[in-house]
Amino acid sequence: MALTLVATPGATDANAYADASGALAVAAYRVPDPNTVAFGDLSADQQVQALVTATRDIDSTPGLAGSPGTSAQALFFPRTGDGGVLPPAVVSACIELAISYAPLFAAGATDDPLNSGVNGNIKVDKTGPLTTEYFAARDTATGLDRFPPIVQRLLAPFLQATSGWGSATVERAS
Repeated sequence: MALTLVATPGATDANAYADASGALAVAAYRVPDPNTVAFGDLSADQQVQALVTATRDIDSTPGLAGSPGTSAQALFFPRTGDGGVLPPAVVSACIELAISYAPLFAAGATDDPLNSGVNGNIKVDKTGPLTTEYFAARDTATGLDRFPPIVQRLLAPFLQATSGWGSATVERAS
């Protein structure tokens, strides 16, 4: 069954911040690179999957500032104060992220695109007739660090401001 893309801001059944035609238009005007070419070569269903996955990953970013515009809407944006309109930077971030995922969808990836290196942490130890397979520890990015730089720049203004200050103890000398 094909996934139906719903990019209506504030809708109860919305599942994407951008539609395929908007993403294809952006890809058409970018300098060709492997991702933009791959996005254009995806089937319509794969393009929808990439956009929905990108939206899901944006919405799961820790520390997004504000609150959804209504309690009934399916996605985080538009937020209260956005006037029911998606911020253009969020739409652009969704498109850029979906385009960056295109090679993974083209290759038939079934894993989360943000953790596409999963197979890289499988370790196999073969000693004689015994083979042991396990997952090695690896660092995983969280927050905006898991996204391409352009997506990080587009989403940074939507994160809650946090203080870079730690705590200090002050003692008075006598």
